[in-house]
Amino acid sequence: MIDTELLRKPATILIVEDDDASRNGLFEYLNLKGYKVFETDCLKSAFEIFSSTDSGKFTDKIDIIITDLKLPDGTGLDILKAIKEGKIQNADVIVATGYSSVKTAVEAIKLGAYDYITKPVNLEELDLIIKRIISNKSLIDELNILKTRLDEKFNFGNLITSSPKMTAIVDTAIAVSGTNSTVLIEGESGTGKELLANIIVNNSLRKNKPFIKVNCAALSETILESELFGHEKGAYTGADSLYKGRFEMADGGTIFLDEIGEISLKTQSKILRVLQEKEFERVGGSKTIKIDIRIIAASQDIEKKVSKGEFRQDLYYRLNVINLRLIPLRERKEDIPFLIRRFLDDFSSENGKNVTGITKETLDFLLNYDYPGNVRELKNIIEYMTAVSKGGMADESLLPGYLKEKTGSEIKLSGLKSDTFISDVDDFIKIPFGTTLEDAENIIIQKTLEINRFNKAKTANDLKIGLKTIYRKLEKF
Repeated sequence: MIDTELLRKPATILIVEDDDASRNGLFEYLNLKGYKVFETDCLKSAFEIFSSTDSGKFTDKIDIIITDLKLPDGTGLDILKAIKEGKIQNADVIVATGYSSVKTAVEAIKLGAYDYITKPVNLEELDLIIKRIISNKSLIDELNILKTRLDEKFNFGNLITSSPKMTAIVDTAIAVSGTNSTVLIEGESGTGKELLANIIVNNSLRKNKPFIKVNCAALSETILESELFGHEKGAYTGADSLYKGRFEMADGGTIFLDEIGEISLKTQSKILRVLQEKEFERVGGSKTIKIDIRIIAASQDIEKKVSKGEFRQDLYYRLNVINLRLIPLRERKEDIPFLIRRFLDDFSSENGKNVTGITKETLDFLLNYDYPGNVRELKNIIEYMTAVSKGGMADESLLPGYLKEKTGSEIKLSGLKSDTFISDVDDFIKIPFGTTLEDAENIIIQKTLEINRFNKAKTANDLKIGLKTIYRKLEKF
């Protein structure tokens, strides 16, 4: 549906015509129709108007140009060429001339003219062309707005997953992104807590406001307190000037407190006040500073610290309004082939390497490794393999040293094979002789999912099974 507000907005039209009677007639007609009209009698003056528009002296953007083909100092085709070459702003051009010919009409259209009319100008025909231009502009604007909204809504950044459980977590993150509720993201190191925080902010009402990140574990208690709350000049030795802390810098936006479980009880009490009262004082200061922020916190396992008395229970409850617990990579191994492909592409491009893939044996090993460092560890492994590779297929010889020692019996195989995830370039699925019925079913479902780019509904339809069965099988995998 076309936005009627856009249709009601008057278009700005420039008439370039050297015949006074024709120019004045068009000016009066279009002015009466409610359009904002400017007029000139030569090419030089037209370009001066565009120059003034680009510099800000002429505030109205020209939407439509009606130009005579023959002008005292050039032709209407010169305007089309200038637009095509980017010398003047883009506008829809209607060429009008009494020297009608197929050749000039085709040339004008090739150069980008919207339409071509002959003199004497049929005013009703001209009005219809102008309305069609405005209608098309409105539709394009609406499509662009819709595309932008969709891009923002489904902006997953660098978090790659096809796991139903992880997808559900991302869906929840997007659903709560439009609120001001405090979010606590929990998960092992390397599972993507900061990436999930980025998704929340990128889809929130505060996305164009400050987004400040603090790694609480990387700073000592004294430095962290000053970094979070700022300090007044002379607050302590070395405080030579006033310093605004991260909370103050994040005013109006969002602050991400990573590894919040590592902060001291003293700092915890100050953060609790910020959550409750939205206020604080700088270190060494007495002035109360009011702020409007949203807090997203992250921790590996904060509940254990609460049970040990190392973290305030009241602060935990304040932080844990919305809890998002990320799944370790060892529990979503269906993501490994896709992550490997993404990392191979990224690091090959970044380092000027042409690593086309990894061997089946190497993939089998990577599918069965437990990844104590999660996605971050897998990323580091692929970066190392890409860096030391000479190109082509990467094999086990390129694995980091600490993994080469585990390529034997130390790895407890989970039964996962590369065939489960990566389909051959055939129109059939290969199932080795002796495969159990259950394993064969798993292979068929997994390979059909891969062929369908993990479109679960299509896979269920192709295999004539219920969608719930697909989700149940994926969870079991």
